[in-house]
Amino acid sequence: MSLTDMSGQPQVIRLLQNGLATGQIAHAYCFYGPAGVGKKQMALELAKALNCEHQENDACDECLTCKQIAHGNHPDIVSLHPDGAFIKMDQVRALQERFQYSAAAHVTRVVIMEHADRMRPEAANSLLKFLEEPLSPMVAILLSENIQAILPTILSRCQKVRFTSLSPELRMNKMIQLGIPEHLAKVLAYISYDKIEKNTEEWEILIDHLIHWSRKIGQEGSIALLSIQEDWLQAEITQESLSLVLDILVLWFRELLYYQLNKRCTTFLQWEQECRMQSMLYDQSQILHAIEVIMNSRSQLSKFIQPQAILEQMVLKMQEKPKKEGFSALTQ
Repeated sequence: MSLTDMSGQPQVIRLLQNGLATGQIAHAYCFYGPAGVGKKQMALELAKALNCEHQENDACDECLTCKQIAHGNHPDIVSLHPDGAFIKMDQVRALQERFQYSAAAHVTRVVIMEHADRMRPEAANSLLKFLEEPLSPMVAILLSENIQAILPTILSRCQKVRFTSLSPELRMNKMIQLGIPEHLAKVLAYISYDKIEKNTEEWEILIDHLIHWSRKIGQEGSIALLSIQEDWLQAEITQESLSLVLDILVLWFRELLYYQLNKRCTTFLQWEQECRMQSMLYDQSQILHAIEVIMNSRSQLSKFIQPQAILEQMVLKMQEKPKKEGFSALTQ
């Protein structure tokens, strides 16, 4: 892939192509916008365009440099991401040590900082000094979904580049082109996820688990709370992908509401039988209440609250309203 092949962010592509053509590439960028809109991929394509051996102003995708960058093993292209909750001072020090010597001629080093809004202040200040005194040509690209949380001293040194949300249709088509089955692409096109690597079977298993958990929540009692301890959900907590879990859960409840109104599925096509059954178990007010609770729980994830506590409170709040008469009998 190259900048020319990228789709969905035409204004960003034009900006970068103009900068490459005129030699006016900024020393630091902040790519900001929602997850899953191509910020990381665009940063990699810019790194390739800056260092391609065969082409000017774009990547050929055939030379050794382009291939190394695409596979993540180029020595002068580095990605930093949070170690736990934050990007820490030790990570910035390791970056400084790695780049303590000049790069080879005609090489532009590129540092990609994922979730740059989660840098600790001391790490941000150290990074600032490093960026202002590079030994070799270097471009820093900060990626963020929450630009307001980046320190002003860092942000003021960056050229801010806004990424807009992609339409579900465009996202779905891109996924199908990548080999993702259409029934799965229809679901994933409506959620925001970035850098969460799962194969088709893993996605389907996750969706199965969430749909069955939805039934347990509706059945009241403690079974839904106990499900939080199950291996599949604990694995998502460990991998810090709980926001993805809640996004899919919200989408599922929206599908239940749509099924009640239109008697057909539009998104979860492979799970239509379960959708039909659960749409009879919840009434519209319960579905709307569940969506509101899940979205409020998702907003808590960026705060210093244990994920398990967030899920437990979410389940209890979703069960607060009484279910339809005959609910228990229908679920047996």
